Amino acid sequence: MRLKNFTFFFAFIFLGSSTTAMAAGFRLLEQDNAGQGRAHAMVASVNDAAAVYYNPAAMLEVGKYASKVGVQFIAPTVEYSGQGTSMETSNETFVVPHLYVVHQYEGKGLAVGFGIFTNFGLGTTWSNDGPFRYIATDTELKTKTLNLNVAKKFGDKFSFAVGVDYMSSDVRFDSMFPFGFFIPGSADGYTVLKGTGDGWGYNLALLFKPTKQIKIGVSYRSEIQTELTGDMEVLNFPSGLQPLLALKGMRGDDYKTSHSVNINYPEILVVGISFQPNDKLTLEFDIDYTGWSSYNELDIKASDSVVTPTGVTVVPAETVSKKNWNNVTAFRFGVSYKATEKLALSTGYYFDPTPIPEDTLDPRLPGNDRNLFALGAGYKATDHFTIDVAYSYIWTDTRSVNNNVGANVLSSVNGDYKNTTHIFGVSVGYAM
Repeated sequence: MRLKNFTFFFAFIFLGSSTTAMAAGFRLLEQDNAGQGRAHAMVASVNDAAAVYYNPAAMLEVGKYASKVGVQFIAPTVEYSGQGTSMETSNETFVVPHLYVVHQYEGKGLAVGFGIFTNFGLGTTWSNDGPFRYIATDTELKTKTLNLNVAKKFGDKFSFAVGVDYMSSDVRFDSMFPFGFFIPGSADGYTVLKGTGDGWGYNLALLFKPTKQIKIGVSYRSEIQTELTGDMEVLNFPSGLQPLLALKGMRGDDYKTSHSVNINYPEILVVGISFQPNDKLTLEFDIDYTGWSSYNELDIKASDSVVTPTGVTVVPAETVSKKNWNNVTAFRFGVSYKATEKLALSTGYYFDPTPIPEDTLDPRLPGNDRNLFALGAGYKATDHFTIDVAYSYIWTDTRSVNNNVGANVLSSVNGDYKNTTHIFGVSVGYAM
């Protein structure tokens, strides 16, 4: 098993960013383990420092000071069968961390909170000799979001929050290159595309408490437009094509150029209602909208191309992949039960429809409608410290694909895809 852990330091806490997609598309929901134990149905009832993510308006519900740090370990598998073969993605475990800090100014109805989390990610690794190797082998999309929020209370029933989001992105798209198309009998080359970029967005949140038993939460995060730039390499040019590299002043059998690609991360709107019939039981139902129509194409623009003297393009200067994803609405339900003064148990379920239409689905992210079942437990270790642990299982039905993706590189992605994922996490919280 390979363990991928992309790390950075903040406030002397060792954290990292993620490369796997667990919600529909390449959105990640794994931001907290109390939330994970309730299938992330938390926008109305969150009551600790994870409010920075779920609903910043609820930062006024967590006491004078609160913080939380945690991590989730995600082990996804995609199974493929078709074109006379069966295979699955490499056995990998991804690490998704989170950190939240909240300070409330007592008597002023004001709170400030900061968080580091991963809103989006993608990671798949397929065989270098599979039937769609010219379309996808390794894929990684890593993001890291820094989010600063201010919340204000208006009376006893309303609170409102506004925040700013800075998100950095790091992408890698690999695939084999079909040199045999140009010179029959040539071995495959290898294409490596890497890029980094960042973007800014904003978020808004509302918490309304019409009664002591009912809370209504709303959280909105804006679209973030990001331009990623970096290098693109095509490795192992056959000897018959190496003179084309020499004309560009390159030695050896590797071609390298710069590129840019734009990714528009979608807007997100979550609306939820929680009901607490007694001091022990809390139930919540959330509706979650993701504006995936922002991801309509992947346009990779290189600064140069490789063309033969007869005008045959070997490496194009621009590659456009149509996506045409759909906006989707997910549904989440979570339950928390206070079994003792120190122990709380939770469970939840969500249904998350895929935004990916059949005619543009490819092996980099062969998604289908997702189901998640979650279990969790929270333990109050002291008057100030809590520990949350959670486990989730995600599954999809088999999705049969029959499209024309890959036809331009003599490949096919047609076949059956099925996804399963195991998630385990632990968080430690502090409040006073």
